[in-house]
Amino acid sequence: MAIITVEGLTKSYGKKTVLNDMSFTLPTGQVIGLFGPNGCGKSTTLKALSRILPYKGSVSFKGQEMSGLSQREFAKCLAILTQSPQAPADLTVNDLVEMGRFPHRSFLGRAGKDDKEHVEWALEQTGV
Repeated sequence: MAIITVEGLTKSYGKKTVLNDMSFTLPTGQVIGLFGPNGCGKSTTLKALSRILPYKGSVSFKGQEMSGLSQREFAKCLAILTQSPQAPADLTVNDLVEMGRFPHRSFLGRAGKDDKEHVEWALEQTGV
């Protein structure tokens, strides 16, 4: 089963179309890399998928259209770490990855065993 399905993703900046009718699926349980030359639309694709930029088309998570999710529910499905702004120098990689677990906790909740297991899995999968 696909974890993310993208259909007809289109994004333009003014008259310049950067993403034109892009469609793809991302399989469940795999780490995916996005490669290409500068200016080909890698960052635009990620920003559209993460709802940072508006787009045309359809993006679904496990078959559910992501545009219909609340911000919290969306954050449980997808997290993104952009290149800027820079993280504070004293922030560890583990702490940074653990931030992706915030939407899964209660308000002011602390990291539990489940959070730690997810962080360990993510670090292991990415070789960090």
